[in-house]
Amino acid sequence: MREFFRSGKGKLFLAAVAVLTGMMVFAGRSGGLQTVPEKILSAVLYPFQKASASLSDSITEFTGVFFHAQENYQQKEALQEEVTSLREQLVRYQSLENENKRLREMLGIRQENPNLTLLDSSVIARTPENFGSFTIDRGESDGVSLYDPVMTGDGLVGYIGELGTTTARVVTLFSPECNVGAVSADTGDSGNVTGSLSLSEKGLTRMEMIARDASLGEGSLLVTTGLTGSFPKGILIGTVQSVTLEENGISCWAEVAPAADIEGTTAVFVITDFPGKGGIEPDGAAGKESESEADETPAVGSGE
Repeated sequence: MREFFRSGKGKLFLAAVAVLTGMMVFAGRSGGLQTVPEKILSAVLYPFQKASASLSDSITEFTGVFFHAQENYQQKEALQEEVTSLREQLVRYQSLENENKRLREMLGIRQENPNLTLLDSSVIARTPENFGSFTIDRGESDGVSLYDPVMTGDGLVGYIGELGTTTARVVTLFSPECNVGAVSADTGDSGNVTGSLSLSEKGLTRMEMIARDASLGEGSLLVTTGLTGSFPKGILIGTVQSVTLEENGISCWAEVAPAADIEGTTAVFVITDFPGKGGIEPDGAAGKESESEADETPAVGSGE
């Protein structure tokens, strides 16, 4: 054994044991800190570890943004579909509400005068420069005739001035082409309602040929006389705003505010038939209706 330790191999073995023992003692005293080789290796690898960590963070962040973008896009699509669905429901609701409103108006008119034959129609185009004229979606194929009266639940609008197969143009109370026999529901004074350019620009129409000694005044309600067979008797035309003596001093004229919202309405009723249409007296009666009979007739469409 002594010969072995004295030999070169023995000395080399003892040197190795001494080095290992020293390293163990150093590690024990340093509390498990890195050894010099480990420190050297760590210093060499640090830049690569930092770059790797940065790359990993960037990839993680990009992946997170991508998945969040996908999630946000899906949420946006879902919200857009919900908004579209709600809009469609609102359109359907408004359509039903408008239809119900027109049916209520028609029912009210028929209750006041069951002899009127009404056809519901919608306004599809307007030519306001032509005295508020507009086009409706009803025509000859729907039973509409030329010169048929047109009204809303509030009162008279005008008449059919042009007739097509599926559409028709309405001449309104604002137009000089329109001439309606009118009578005051409270005083019995009569005259002719027609339009003028200056008044139409103010949303008014005109009553002419009023007797100089007439009693009607501001607030008087005008209804149709029904004497000519062009319009049913008793349809509300409008309200007198003022009465003025004509320049000739013989008669008066009045500014009239139509009862119907002619410029704003989106739906009207065409009166396709009524008692006395075309000058034919109802129930075989002979002669023209008297103004007193017209006075006793309740106004159709009283703006309720």
